Amino acid sequence: FQYGGVRDTVYVQVAGTAAALYRDSLHSPLTQILGSHIFAKTLTLACLALTVELWVMVTQIKAKLYICSFLNDYYYFFVCYAGLLSRLGRSGEKPYAPLNLIADFAGGGLTCALGIVLALLERTKSGKGQVIDASMVEGAAYLGSFVWKSQRVGLWSRGRGENLLDSGAPFYDTYKTLDGKYMAVGPLEPQFYEQLLKGLQLDAGELPPQMSFSDWPEMRRIFTQSFASKTQADWSRIFDEVDACVTPVLSFDEVSSHHHNRERGSFVKNSSGEEFPRPAPVLSRTPAEPCLASDPVVGEHTVEVLQEYGFTSAEIDKMLSDRVVECRAEKAKL
Repeated sequence: FQYGGVRDTVYVQVAGTAAALYRDSLHSPLTQILGSHIFAKTLTLACLALTVELWVMVTQIKAKLYICSFLNDYYYFFVCYAGLLSRLGRSGEKPYAPLNLIADFAGGGLTCALGIVLALLERTKSGKGQVIDASMVEGAAYLGSFVWKSQRVGLWSRGRGENLLDSGAPFYDTYKTLDGKYMAVGPLEPQFYEQLLKGLQLDAGELPPQMSFSDWPEMRRIFTQSFASKTQADWSRIFDEVDACVTPVLSFDEVSSHHHNRERGSFVKNSSGEEFPRPAPVLSRTPAEPCLASDPVVGEHTVEVLQEYGFTSAEIDKMLSDRVVECRAEKAKL
């Protein structure tokens, strides 16, 4: 599949035999093997490999994957083609580059994985396999269905960064605190907005109505001045027990110490002390057990995994010399 010269589609055929991942010969080198799963340069293929491994363990259903076409480094373009990038950014500024979560992970890997799960579920009824056509452009666009549909009710009728949910509203934005950190504000409903004003010690009678678009710049100036008068910790204490939809913007280093995350155990550490999110969602009977071993070095288990699949030393040597696969020599020996 070609879209303006950019490959964005992964075709997956769900069959009923063995688990195997086939490399597109047009892209070399492509496949790197990490640990016990195949990790490709495209994040979508990584998700597919992990998903297949999970199915084998949990359901004993093995699927054959035929990867026909995929992206290399074009995530940014897919968000553009989906129309979403045009909506991301502040008023009067250029669209900003978001983290590669929209197309790569959500519109690509997660959408494709869901398609495979649906095909496997349907196969239990029909006994037949089928092809899942997972396009990152279409996946990202479908992820943005709310934005498309809500245009008709006025939520996105104004320009970029001037609407209710894109930082256009002064009560749906972030504000810098006295210590250079930030608070996130989002009280859309009147009862929550009232609590915001109380926390900021502002008199609602002296302010314009919440939904007065023309007064939003002045309201933003007042909010900015107010939040700059105290530290993030000060504001957190004020709003912690109040339903005002105001929260601190936490860094990666701070999230595990927040009482909500700490009580739920939302973040865990591996054997090297590196912190990461625990698997979600959490199933009541069979919750996922996170791997606490240190992440493998790229190519650390290439030879080991290829040998498990029955490749000979000569064949592995050939793949390594042709740069079909990558191997960290000091970690893996034939």
